[in-house]
Amino acid sequence: MDDGKEMNVSEAIVLKVEDVMGSHIEDPVTFWGQTIELIEDLLKLSTALTEICPFAAKVFGDPAPEKIYGGLYSEDQCWYRCKLKKMMTNEKCLMTYVDYGNSETLKKSCIVELPEDLQYPGLASRFRLWGLQIPTNQDVTPFDQGRRFLASLINDKIIRVSHRDTAQDGAFLVNAQSDALDVGQEVIEKGFAEKCKAASILNYEGIKSNSAPLISGWNAEGFQGLNCGSQRVKSMLDSTNDQLGNGLKGRVDAVEHKNRHLKMDQENSLLRALERKTTIQCRSGQKLNMIKMQHDQRLLEDQNEKLRAKNNNYLQNCHLLEGQLKQQQLELKKMEEELKQHQEAEFKLADELKHAVEMKLKCLTSKVEKLRQVRSEFNENHFGDDLSEAVKVITEGCLCAVHSMKDLESAWNEYNSAQETLQTCKSVDDVRSLMDKRNEMRSTLYAAAEEFISEVDKLPIEDRVNVLKFFDLNSSASLSSIEVIGGADVLLNQAEHDVCKELEISTAQRDEADMKIIRSAFIKLMKKINEEQDFLLVVQNKYAASIQFKEQVGQWLNTYPSVGDLLSIKRSVKNLKAQLRWKLVEKNNLEDLGSYDEVKMQGMKEEIRRLRDNIYEEICCEQREYERLDNVVRNWFPELPVLHPEAAIKTYMQSAGLFTDSLERDLFDPEPMRELSSKRPLVCSEIKSQRILLKGYSVDTATEAKMIERAAKYHQAWSVLKEESGLLPILYLFACKSEPVTYVMVPFYPGWCLKTLQATNPLISVEVTKVMKGVAVGLQTLHNSNIVHGALHAHNVFAVNREHGIVGDFDFTKTAVKIMDLPPCQHCQYTYIAQTASS
Repeated sequence: MDDGKEMNVSEAIVLKVEDVMGSHIEDPVTFWGQTIELIEDLLKLSTALTEICPFAAKVFGDPAPEKIYGGLYSEDQCWYRCKLKKMMTNEKCLMTYVDYGNSETLKKSCIVELPEDLQYPGLASRFRLWGLQIPTNQDVTPFDQGRRFLASLINDKIIRVSHRDTAQDGAFLVNAQSDALDVGQEVIEKGFAEKCKAASILNYEGIKSNSAPLISGWNAEGFQGLNCGSQRVKSMLDSTNDQLGNGLKGRVDAVEHKNRHLKMDQENSLLRALERKTTIQCRSGQKLNMIKMQHDQRLLEDQNEKLRAKNNNYLQNCHLLEGQLKQQQLELKKMEEELKQHQEAEFKLADELKHAVEMKLKCLTSKVEKLRQVRSEFNENHFGDDLSEAVKVITEGCLCAVHSMKDLESAWNEYNSAQETLQTCKSVDDVRSLMDKRNEMRSTLYAAAEEFISEVDKLPIEDRVNVLKFFDLNSSASLSSIEVIGGADVLLNQAEHDVCKELEISTAQRDEADMKIIRSAFIKLMKKINEEQDFLLVVQNKYAASIQFKEQVGQWLNTYPSVGDLLSIKRSVKNLKAQLRWKLVEKNNLEDLGSYDEVKMQGMKEEIRRLRDNIYEEICCEQREYERLDNVVRNWFPELPVLHPEAAIKTYMQSAGLFTDSLERDLFDPEPMRELSSKRPLVCSEIKSQRILLKGYSVDTATEAKMIERAAKYHQAWSVLKEESGLLPILYLFACKSEPVTYVMVPFYPGWCLKTLQATNPLISVEVTKVMKGVAVGLQTLHNSNIVHGALHAHNVFAVNREHGIVGDFDFTKTAVKIMDLPPCQHCQYTYIAQTASS
């Protein structure tokens, strides 16, 4: 083999040899691939398609068979060049990937136009194993097995092919080797192909310039310039092949033999000239290959040098890490030795302490037991000889009054009275005058709080509190274990001294008069201690309340809360709802027409979904603003709902933040859910990727107020524990503008209804325990708020993810029926569910 070509001596032809990367198997003897010289071009092409195709124009109409397009391959979602093979339907085309050879059916939406600089022929070539054919009686299964077997030898591998011929359909007839295996021979041995009957006869008429035959040692490439299709040249080639492959066939006439040699002499001169030209071209190719090999060798040497340098760095780092590891091991060993020494010392100290303290404890125990008997005889608490010292400590520096506290209490009472009057006032005219009075009281209270705080800051409140603690006979001091171990002897000695002193005082003989004096002084002292303790507690509480009042009300001394932000949000919601209604009208008009642009309709649906999400976001902002105003109204400005009825603050407060006039049923594009309930309107929708249910209840003025009150009570019960409450949360309440119906918005758990689960995929015992535990928590939450659930049944219990049970909401327009008033069957059912949940 020389410069990519090899000599087949037996057949006297020059075979072009290439290294090919297999990319697609067509049948057991036919495959597609690219020469390795094109791999870099494929990479560049892939990068260009990735940048161009996502933004290129979609194909318009049917693809042209002569053009090359960009196609989105279904398996890896990457773009490749493709060409039309066949139109399957109006929207689907069978396309061939020209750079790899495989084909698939694509939708027109997955085909894009390519620029002119990418309109060049495909980089993949079609090859067929030379001299082989598929058996005529082979069925589908061996055919598929043959394709898979050939794929195992060729796909994604570099194989060496030797060109032998070119078939009429353009495929190159080649011999192929993969990992030193003859691919054709392997396919024959497996029975997936057989040799052609006329495989030994060379079809010189079909041979191209890349697979030129040798005739008597001369290159026959020169015949490409002649009329190879003429009968004369064909006869010459046939006779020559007979001489090379089969020998002379017989004697011929001398004249014809002479004429043939004359013609051969004329034509061989042309062959020799062409052979010289081919030799020069081969040498030029050899020189180019030599230059390329030298360049590759230099690149390889540079890469080896970089690897050697990196390896040296790794070795140096390894040596450094080994040194650090040895140093740390030495330090660890030293620390282990020190720890062992400390442990031994600790054990020795504990053993010594145990025996040293044992005798002292026995002695102390006997004295303590004697003291306990003495104390049982004197039930009253007393200080003994230290009573006079205690009286001195308590009476000196006693805090009995704070001068500014009386003014503070008076200001608090007047301010609270003004706030209560404002809260019950319904007239706007009266509110104005009451506001002025309240503001005056607030300023007075603010000044009184400042004065009280200033006075208390100067008093030794903390010191006196610590002296109460000292004389508290019910308190006990505690010591840490370290203090006990370190000063055991001192503590035992002190304890023994105290016990002995108390025994001495308790057993001393005193006359009745002395005992009365001591008892009277002790009672008065204890009374004074309790009085001062109560007073200090009141001062501390009023001080904390004054600090809080000063911090919170300070921002409202010169300003007044505004509802402008809330009204602005309401206007924004109103504007968004108007846009949404207009879009819904446009959508309905297009649907009524019957024929419309799908792209335009899809865009309109996306715009409607976006408007709904924006409305919901604005309503969430509205709720947050309501929460801020709710806190302001309850604590500082109860007149706001009367001054601004358009803000509907009162309704929000009465409904615990549930009721809103910004929502409407028509804005949801709801889907009826008759399978869940047939007694009332029940629809499903989606907002911000959250599935919700809208439950409609017919109401009048009285029942609507009662419903809001009950829903608010239920919502407040849920708000204590929220997700851990075991209750289904209520998102919003809103009224229908066109009919007397109030809607409750709750989350939707499709498929988690207990009735549905038990009918389709019943819960196992472990899951039942988890779910019923959640139900029990939900019932307990309602019980703590004095709420009776009026609809506890399998339709209204949800087993979320089969492990978290929650109790659903109920009809807030109806009054719950007592269990004793239920029919026996319902009474038993209710009792069974309650008992199961409790257990």
